[in-house]
Amino acid sequence: MARIEVIRAPDAPLGGGDPTRRHAVRDGARVLMPGLTAPEAEAAAAWLEGIPEPDRALALAEVALPVLLTDGAGPHLLDADGSLVLVLGPHPRIEGAHVAMGAPSPRHAVGAVRRRPAGGWIWLARAEVPDAGRIAALDGVDAAPDRAALAAWAGEWAGVIPTLEA
Repeated sequence: MARIEVIRAPDAPLGGGDPTRRHAVRDGARVLMPGLTAPEAEAAAAWLEGIPEPDRALALAEVALPVLLTDGAGPHLLDADGSLVLVLGPHPRIEGAHVAMGAPSPRHAVGAVRRRPAGGWIWLARAEVPDAGRIAALDGVDAAPDRAALAAWAGEWAGVIPTLEA
């Protein structure tokens, strides 16, 4: 198994607005979470070791972005491809789960996440949804009574072809 290492990521999406956010972690050939600061990347490298290799693409790192206002939501997370994800709040029915959504790029990542006791966060269920489906997708996550229902919800969105609204 390849050792997880901190690397430079000069083209990280978040690095354009904050030059300190030009780090990532490498897991073998995969580059994960471009847009971390050096200390965030060091912390992520440590806790990623505890995630089974196939699930590492579902990992999210908590990032401190003090300039973003989110009306009480949060924390901000960085997913494996370097996209920003906002934790909207606790899931109303699933203990330890939180509803989360990413910015449109061009689709929203919508789903449920949980904080890992050993560090970081992980997607429990995730779907890429077009802007026009964002509210329905969030409602579906919110209505899921358990993790099996979350998996079924993600499967329903798997075949959705994104549309770019004007």
